[in-house]
Parts: sequence; C-alpha cells; structure tokens
Amino acid sequence: MPSRRAPPAPAAAPPRTLRRRAALVVPLRPPFRLDLTVRLLQRLPAHPVEIRDAGRYVRAFQTPAGAAGWVIREAPEGGALAVDLFGAAGDAGPWVARIRRVLGLDVDLGPFHRRAARLPALAPIARAVSGVRPPRFAALHEAFASVIPFQQVSLAAAVATLRRVVLSLSAPVRLDGVVAWPFPSAEAFAAAPARVLRACGLSDAKARALQGACRAVADGALDEASLERLPTRALLERLREVPGIGPWSAALLALRGFGRLDVFPPGDAAAVRLLGGLGGEPLVERLGPWSGMLYYALFLRRMILSPEGASAGGGAPTVSHGR
Repeated sequence: MPSRRAPPAPAAAPPRTLRRRAALVVPLRPPFRLDLTVRLLQRLPAHPVEIRDAGRYVRAFQTPAGAAGWVIREAPEGGALAVDLFGAAGDAGPWVARIRRVLGLDVDLGPFHRRAARLPALAPIARAVSGVRPPRFAALHEAFASVIPFQQVSLAAAVATLRRVVLSLSAPVRLDGVVAWPFPSAEAFAAAPARVLRACGLSDAKARALQGACRAVADGALDEASLERLPTRALLERLREVPGIGPWSAALLALRGFGRLDVFPPGDAAAVRLLGGLGGEPLVERLGPWSGMLYYALFLRRMILSPEGASAGGGAPTVSHGR
C-alpha cells in the first residue's frame, strides 16, 4: 500500500513533531486483520483522524497533558500488535486498554462465524472478512461527531464534512513521519462558532444537534459509563432522547460507539441494497445477537469490491425520520 500522507493543515504553523515515548507489545487472539478493522473505523481513506499508512494504524489524541498518539503494526511473528506511543502518552496501561477497545481485540467472534458458516448466502462473505474485529469509536463525543454528519448524505460527502470540521478545530502533529490531527474535544465542538461548522458543510440542524450532544457529554449529562450499563433496548431509547438522533443514528451509535453487535442499523441505503441480494431481513433475524457483524461485513464487501460506490451511498436513509 502506498504511504498515505494527510494534506497540509490550513494553519501557517508546521505540524509539531511528537517524540516516541514507549514501545509496547499488545497480545491478541488470531486471526486478526488490522487493515480491515481500521478500514471500518475510517469508512473512507480521506478520514482526517483514523489513518492507515503503509500497513500501520496511526492516530493522534489531545490529552490534558498535551498531544499524544500511537503507531500500530501487526507484529511479524503474529499474535500481537507492536505499538509505539508518542508525545504526552504517560502511563501505558490506559493506552493498552484503549487500543483493545478501539480495535475490538477482546470480542470473541467464534459464535458469529459458526452461525455464518451455516448460512449459504453469508458464509463466503464471512470467510472473506475473517480476522476483522468490531471496532469502537474512541470516545462518546467522537461517536456523535462520527454519526450526525453522516445523516441523509453520501458517505463521501459526510467524510469530507467531518474532515473540514476536524481541520478547523484541531492542530496537526507529526508521528513517525505521518501528519495526523487529534479528534477535537467535546468542549471544542460545543464552543465552536456555528458559522465555522456551517462553513464546513454542516446544516444548521446538524450543527445544533452535534453541539448539543457534545455539550451534554462535556457537562456530564450524557455519561458514557452510565450509558454502557444499559441493555441495548434501553440504550437505543436513551440515545433517541438526544435532539437530532433518530432510529438510524441511535442504532449506529449503539453499534459503533458501544459495540452492541445485536444491532443492525435500520434503513441504511447501501446495506439494504446488499442485504436484498442475500435474502433480506430474514438473514438479519437469523444472526440474532450478531447482526451488527453482518452490517460490518456488508460494508467491507461494498468497499473492497467497489470502492468508488462509496460516493453514491452508505449514509443514512434519505427520509427525514431516518436520522
């Protein structure tokens, strides 16, 4: 894969180079595909924060102590990830926990693959994505910022909007030769002038919804730990109480933000098209608590077989009640 370098930041100051602080080995249970798991986080290679570079996963963060980041590779011997931490990383323990969460390393997908093997329409797709884990957004406000801009627009348009927002609210850093932007904090989203968000491509309604959600996260009105304890049905109901969050958005937040693999986002245009060719809704029902992995498998199938198709679909349904 050719080396991927992000375009220069709009600010005049060059990216600050972060020093390598630690090298870690994070064990995992094979099989594991770092490339495809990160692709699920990215959705498209233009994503401003989730970076794949020459087989590496590069990500920057803004911490209370300053900018930090990681560069992750699959260890040559297998069964582990080689991780370099940069900048104000501090203690390695929380970073290892975050890596395991973000990359879904502790999710046992054996039951999903056993079910998929008994479904002729799904078995070859499941084999093709063997080693893929269900990733999770790194923080609750990131989940809202990674769902609300994607409502009712194409995948390419949504990623472009998110990119402009991140570049407007964040300062770039350099990790091991790669320029990366930390995801802005919940406070930064909440305090951003509405005109800045509109200039990035967000509608007034989406800007209000995104800022309201991020303000609630920053103020503690939306607490990730409390939401995490809710069963899936109650979680979906609570998320739908957030202004601007409808059935599709709540389901995507539950799946991508909280790792609820018993959720298949309803009405997703691209997923519905692919699902129709595999037998439709009965397939989702037969997978039961693993239906979210079907959503991920269909996404990867579409992206791998027809990457250019991402510009034509893959966002929320185009009806107003599907947000």
